[in-house]
Amino acid sequence: MNRTKNIISVFVMLLVLGANMKLNAQDPNFSQFFASPLTINPALTSDGESNWRAMTNIRTQTIGIGSPYSTQSFSMDGKLKKMDEDNFLGIGGMVLADRSMEGAFKSTYINLNASYHLSIDSKGNGLAVGLGFINNNTRVDYSTLTTDQQLSSTGFDRALPTGEPNLNPSISYSSACAGIMFTHVNDYSFLNVGIAGYRFVNSSRSLLDNKALYVSPRYDIHADFGTVIHDDLNVTFSAIHLIQNGSSSTSLGSSLAFGLRPGQFEMDQRRMLNAGIYYRLGDAVIPYIGYTHNEVQFGLSYDVNVSSVKSGSVSTRSFEISLIYKRFSPNSTPRMGRYHSPI
Repeated sequence: MNRTKNIISVFVMLLVLGANMKLNAQDPNFSQFFASPLTINPALTSDGESNWRAMTNIRTQTIGIGSPYSTQSFSMDGKLKKMDEDNFLGIGGMVLADRSMEGAFKSTYINLNASYHLSIDSKGNGLAVGLGFINNNTRVDYSTLTTDQQLSSTGFDRALPTGEPNLNPSISYSSACAGIMFTHVNDYSFLNVGIAGYRFVNSSRSLLDNKALYVSPRYDIHADFGTVIHDDLNVTFSAIHLIQNGSSSTSLGSSLAFGLRPGQFEMDQRRMLNAGIYYRLGDAVIPYIGYTHNEVQFGLSYDVNVSSVKSGSVSTRSFEISLIYKRFSPNSTPRMGRYHSPI
């Protein structure tokens, strides 16, 4: 079993390094994209009814007998300066970490965003613009890996030379992101439609100093619409289309929020059950269930693979957990359409 794990580790490392191939790397993303706004558009920074919020997402993906690939994020954003309820300056930050190969591969993103939300008329229409700075650091701990040159009669001996020259332990790059978003909000519904770009030039990401290895720019279009059906039932529709490296991915779906305390709209009386289903086109069906207790929201989803690409006997399993804490201003009057929404 140890030998098998070592072979798998080396194979994964070769996929990561890919010395003679273009690196078709994709940015980390979540199935619960609606619960991770700072990975979608910097214009979403401080969006919503809350004065500030803290969010964490944990995604674990397992392929066959290999070690899990996990993505974890923590973000915090809020309204830095409010001119009034619909005009404000927002600021936020996020740390996102990828981990695989039993910790041998680690990639960490740090993202700082600022946004401005502007009301353009008295009918609830507005615009939001956002700018952000991103720094990524990728590390590979070669001391935990083995190569065929280290195979001896007694097994793999890590004290032997790896036979791999010029292996750098880490590489970093910095980039920018920007986005714009149209918004509409009233007492009973809200709408966001936005477009954003991350890294507007190719960013080098080669541990072998190979110029052919890079991460391409990423662009996305997203939309969210939520409305009150009646006092204790809200429906939300969400969609996102990602474009990177000449390929694209589209996810869309809907969720319902059921009030568990009929007629209670006060901030300290909110109890909601959220249930929905999302679909990543050609890839996975994603059931979602969540629970909201006052200012805390929990979400759980599981990717059901429906891809036409067969993996033989290799099975894939992907779980995702989200946790959101929202802090509301004591002087604000929440609008039911957005306040009851699960995003």
